[in-house]
Amino acid sequence: MFPKWLSSFIRPQADEEEVMILSKIELFRLQKKWMHDRPKADLSNAEEAVVSSIKENTDYYKKNNVTRTKAYLELYQRNPELHWAFLAHMVSRNAGWNMTDLKGHSINQLLSYNQKALFFRFLEKANYLIFEDAFPQLLLYEKSKSDRINYAHLLPHFGVSLFMLPIWQQFIDDHNKNVEMLTVSLIINEQHFLETHVMQNAFFKKNVLQSFTFQLQERLGFTHILFPHFAADGIELAGLTVQQFSSLPSRIEIGKNLYVQLFKGVLNGAQTFAYEKNHTGSRSDYFPDLFSCKKELTKIWSPLLTSVWEDVQHPELNRADWFKNSADIEKYYSLPGNVKAGNMTAKHLLNIVKLSGLNELQQLMPYSN
Repeated sequence: MFPKWLSSFIRPQADEEEVMILSKIELFRLQKKWMHDRPKADLSNAEEAVVSSIKENTDYYKKNNVTRTKAYLELYQRNPELHWAFLAHMVSRNAGWNMTDLKGHSINQLLSYNQKALFFRFLEKANYLIFEDAFPQLLLYEKSKSDRINYAHLLPHFGVSLFMLPIWQQFIDDHNKNVEMLTVSLIINEQHFLETHVMQNAFFKKNVLQSFTFQLQERLGFTHILFPHFAADGIELAGLTVQQFSSLPSRIEIGKNLYVQLFKGVLNGAQTFAYEKNHTGSRSDYFPDLFSCKKELTKIWSPLLTSVWEDVQHPELNRADWFKNSADIEKYYSLPGNVKAGNMTAKHLLNIVKLSGLNELQQLMPYSN
């Protein structure tokens, strides 16, 4: 589909030695539990109060990308064993930056009004659904910890996949020993959930994922996930370039790669950044000398998310459990053994230059789509 010169921008990732994160005994225990269906049980008055409180808390924070991203971080601060919460916080920051890019200077001329609305709808739907599925799980764990009661059996009352039930039960019963097992399980679950409700949605497949604009950005390497972190010379960027985003196995591997980069590479600097820099959706959060949330002649305009996109009222989701067979997911229980946090600062700056050039080119082609 693309000419040969475009393929020169693609840099295949080198295979890394994989480290298994589940012992044979742990996997056997999970396999046995996955084989049994667990329908919703009747709730006691106390359990109904737990479920109601968590649903109210989730509703409060799910308003927009800014509130969701903040909620992940606050929960991680209270429960640092929940690695996925901090990973989700950092990735959710990227979702917000991508949303405001649609209205900011970087790609303002590259997309039509309708294309911007479609891309925002796609990003918002994915960010919202992952939060709505994952955040109640995290809150239920926190409640289990504070009450010293394993509430994992309540997960079906939040529409959570049966895949996660033995995962949380084992994590709690083993006193949080296998943090990597829980984190990878959440990556697997949320990407399958996303696959079912967003990636396989006919509307998004046709109008976003299969669009030339989306595929071109991916081929040119414009789809970066960035982890700003404090280093010796100030804020630097780790992360990676996302390729094959439409592929479920690829997204799971990307998630695992990001997890290793974040927690084994730049954790201290990333935490400092997250705690000191509130998420606004503007890229001035990490590069204030280059970006501004206000329109200035000497900086690239990157607006606050809440100033350019209104909150979206999402319809009730008709949930379907993606989990059918444990054999399909056992292969994912490993992590890259030798991943180093790549320095994405130069690549990010180069992309800004590329986008500026494409913006100028687009202005010379007023009738192009």
